[in-house]
Amino acid sequence: MKKSLIGLAVALTVANAHAYSDAAMASAEGLSVFDRVYEAGKAQSVTGTVEFQKTEPAPAAVIDLSLDAPIISVEETATERRYKETLAELERNRINLDAARVDAERVVEQAHAEVIAKSNERVRILEDQRTAIEVQLAQIQEQEGRINQALALNDAAMAEASKLKVDGASQVARIKEESQQILMMAENSAVAIESAAKKRVQLERIDPTVVLNEPVKAEYQASTMEEIARGLMPHGWRIQVEFSARPELADRRYQFISTDPRDLALRKLTSSVRDARVRFAYFWDLTDANGNPAPMLLITDRAK
Repeated sequence: MKKSLIGLAVALTVANAHAYSDAAMASAEGLSVFDRVYEAGKAQSVTGTVEFQKTEPAPAAVIDLSLDAPIISVEETATERRYKETLAELERNRINLDAARVDAERVVEQAHAEVIAKSNERVRILEDQRTAIEVQLAQIQEQEGRINQALALNDAAMAEASKLKVDGASQVARIKEESQQILMMAENSAVAIESAAKKRVQLERIDPTVVLNEPVKAEYQASTMEEIARGLMPHGWRIQVEFSARPELADRRYQFISTDPRDLALRKLTSSVRDARVRFAYFWDLTDANGNPAPMLLITDRAK
């Protein structure tokens, strides 16, 4: 393409060279009207007075030759037109190529920056992983040392246990015999303690001093009087509720909180009924079918 453009330029130069040569300028076609009139006159001296040939005015127009300027009209050829179009297209292509080169450089710079950023991020991640691996490796080495130490201690303990197993067979037999004797004594003692505890509980259940004066810890929300009384009395006491005059009292629910002695707490419970006279009574000497003590608390609205 470049060679074609150079050849076209040389051809145009050769074709138009005659228009600017000395021969062409010397010919009549290369002179203006003023120059042709001047050349037709007689030669004049350079140092003398300059004589000009006056042109008579024409009927149609008056032409001032002093203002005449040579006019050269060159018709543009098809080759020159194609050459100019080619140059214009080349200029447009150059501008487009420059713009494309700028865009390509920008894309390359942006891609290069992204690659560098990703590379730096990857390097940072790998360095963090390397640091974490080194920390884990140190921890593993520390744990390995502890494991080796524990294994050494375990080996020593196993050796000592083997020695005790070999040397202490008689001691184990003796200890077993002594353990059996101690177990028998403990069982006998447990039976005696259980019997004494049952007896004590039974005595405490029917001991008026213990039952009446023992502090209670009661907190009830929306409970019946029977439920509250069952929680106030010691284990083993039976609760009997009889409301013959006001049967609805059996289903009435109360809020009751007390840490008083048991007898005082029961008095506060029964006195909380404002629309009826409620009493309670202890029956200490009652027993069950097996003859064991089975005391009972009676809550009623009947008169004495």
